[in-house]
Amino acid sequence: QKRTLPPWVADEIKDWGERLSLPEWDTDEKISLEEHDDGDDDFWYDSDNYRQNNGWKGSDLCHSASSPVRISHYAIKYIDSNGGVGTKLTGVAHFTPRAESHLGYCHGGSMTAAMDDVIGWTSFCVSGQCLPWSGFTAQVNVSLRRPIPVGSYLKIVGEISKTEGRKVWITSRLVCGNDDNLVYCTAEGLAILKK
Repeated sequence: QKRTLPPWVADEIKDWGERLSLPEWDTDEKISLEEHDDGDDDFWYDSDNYRQNNGWKGSDLCHSASSPVRISHYAIKYIDSNGGVGTKLTGVAHFTPRAESHLGYCHGGSMTAAMDDVIGWTSFCVSGQCLPWSGFTAQVNVSLRRPIPVGSYLKIVGEISKTEGRKVWITSRLVCGNDDNLVYCTAEGLAILKK
């Protein structure tokens, strides 16, 4: 399988911060746009079964090659080394034909799943380092602003807006890659860190 990233990704990704890298994701996609560069900004999947080999029961809802909405290239930008309020996570969300509901448009549930994912991953970075699965999403309030055509690549952004003890509040949005004012979806979420 092969996907080709739209040109806006190469133009913007350098401003998103430090790339998050996990074996679960990196076994089936290029780590960066430059790696194995053949000039067309694409990335490839292989047949590695990292999740199954490490105890998971299935594929990742938002990060596997077969995901209806495939989120990739997450990068984190911290305000300072302690993380906290203002920490921002940015990535690419590809809405594949498997996310279709109405003719030619994606299901609202695929948008909600993407918001849940970015809220969770942003909360994992609250401490100034990414600690995967260090908490869980407790609440997601989504506002679907406009329909997403099947095949769209959008920019997904999560930002920590407040913290209180183990609670982390995040705002998130799905926007047109080269126009942050063209908003498809927004959300506010609450994540709870593990004790």
